[in-house]
Amino acid sequence: MQIDVIFDTVCPWCFIGKRRLDKALALRPDLSPEIKWRPFLLNPHMPGEGVDQDAYLVRKFGSENRVRRIFGAINEVGQ
Repeated sequence: MQIDVIFDTVCPWCFIGKRRLDKALALRPDLSPEIKWRPFLLNPHMPGEGVDQDAYLVRKFGSENRVRRIFGAINEVGQ
């Protein structure tokens, strides 16, 4: 079985998905999947020197309150 994983290394949801894949595969030790990691950039226009994270997230998600809700959900799922 081949599993293609499209993954952005800075995406918290991608990391959570990787952990879930690891757990699922651990439940099936009889499988020997070939995992192909495929890079993907959620924001290919991000400058190499980066940007202010708080300002970027507010601009991306619309408000500080929404950013807090999103990161709260990430934290909850990540636990």
